[in-house]
Amino acid sequence: MTVQDSHIDQGAVSLQDHCIYLAGGGRMRSYPRTVEFLRNTRQDPSLVGGRMLTLFHASCSEDVHYPTWEMHPHGDELLILLSGSLSVEFRDSGRVEASLLQPQAAFIVPSGDWHRLIVHESSTLIAITLGHQTVHEAD
Repeated sequence: MTVQDSHIDQGAVSLQDHCIYLAGGGRMRSYPRTVEFLRNTRQDPSLVGGRMLTLFHASCSEDVHYPTWEMHPHGDELLILLSGSLSVEFRDSGRVEASLLQPQAAFIVPSGDWHRLIVHESSTLIAITLGHQTVHEAD
C-alpha cells in the first residue's frame, strides 16, 4: 500500500490517530498515523510541496526524538505548544541555546536550523512542517 492509498476522506478525525497533509493549492488530506506512514512520508513524491500537521503528546524528551537533533533543509517548522512546558534547543557553530515555550505559544524553527525539544512537564504539541527530506543527527 502506498501513502496515497492510505489517505482517508471522512469528516472529523482524531489528531491522536491521524496526520493532516496541507497540500499545495490549499487541499488537505488526512492519513492514519502509522509507523509505515511516518517512515514513508520522507520519500513519497505525492507528499512533496506541502506541509504535515501532527499532534504529539510528550511526557518526556525522548517522546520527541531527544537526544537526536533534527533539521528541515527545505522549509521552516512551526511548533505550537497547546499545554505543558518545553524548550526548543537549537545549535549554531557548536553553541547550544534554548527558548522556553509556554502553553499556547508558538515557535518558528527556521529552515536549516538544527533543533531538538526538551520536555519539562507532560506536553501536547502541534508541529507543522515540510517533512520531506528532514534530516536527523545523533548527539
